[in-house]
Amino acid sequence: MAKKGSTKVLKTQNVGFVHKSDKKKTFVIRPNAGKHNLKSVVSVGYVLRDLLHLADNTKEVKFIINNRDIIVDKKPAKTYKLPIGFYDVIEIPKLNKQYRAIILENGLLSLTEIPDTETKYKICKIVKKKLTKNGNVQLITNDGRSIITTNQAYKTKASVKLDLEDNTIKEYYPLENGRKVYVVGGKHKGTKGTIVNVTKGQMNKADLIKIKIGEHEYETTEKNVFVIN
Repeated sequence: MAKKGSTKVLKTQNVGFVHKSDKKKTFVIRPNAGKHNLKSVVSVGYVLRDLLHLADNTKEVKFIINNRDIIVDKKPAKTYKLPIGFYDVIEIPKLNKQYRAIILENGLLSLTEIPDTETKYKICKIVKKKLTKNGNVQLITNDGRSIITTNQAYKTKASVKLDLEDNTIKEYYPLENGRKVYVVGGKHKGTKGTIVNVTKGQMNKADLIKIKIGEHEYETTEKNVFVIN
């Protein structure tokens, strides 16, 4: 039997942990394919209706989107299914409100209000690095961005502070001792801490990161941490 492609709907029972689980609803707004992983994102429609409560239904959500009233990472949202993931920046100019997407300790994706001065920049994690034919370096970030640079010092698993207006790197945050991290997975997700030690892994073994949170220290794998400073 021929494969007909992916489904256009998303049932509540199949959503990732980042969604609020509302058993009364059969479906949630399915985010489009794109930046981030499907299990780690919500749609901008979900943000407007279920997180910010600026709309009561999908019809009202579409009206807001069609008026270009929502800005995501300095670009107007053109569809209510636009995916929103960790550390994305959301602006609502008419309300003079700005938010950053974060992960709570229960794993849900939420929003925290930020000042206008922070909307120009976004921290992204480098997940892949390639050399181009002309000798430049192509960096692929956790939100699907492609950054071309001549600096070969950038490494995967580190983070960069990105200027959203011109897609250029302003600061570099390597994965090393003393760096502050946001824990995005594992038992302590949703918390912030400081790197105490980095143990390099092998071919079939991930890097282990020892983090200090308050007075306690614990170890987790590299994929669960996101360097933020």
